[in-house]
Amino acid sequence: MRLAQSRITAQGQVSIPVSVMRQFGLAPGEVINWDSLNGHLVVEKAGQFSLEDVQKALKLPEGIHKTDEEIKDGIRTAVKAKHEVR
Repeated sequence: MRLAQSRITAQGQVSIPVSVMRQFGLAPGEVINWDSLNGHLVVEKAGQFSLEDVQKALKLPEGIHKTDEEIKDGIRTAVKAKHEVR
């Protein structure tokens, strides 16, 4: 389903329609990622933390996979420890 349409300028710039910005919570100055998936262009809002950041925060060895709930629990524990009153 097409949400909107934009034109690429001669300088390679693209404007994001206001309706799309509102729908996806984008604001001026935010970073978006341009990716390719099965030959299609995918544009998505950049996350605040990379997977590597999360892996380091949870102290996970490389190649270890966790469930969503295990990751959420690990994040809660790391945040509590970081902000713990000593």
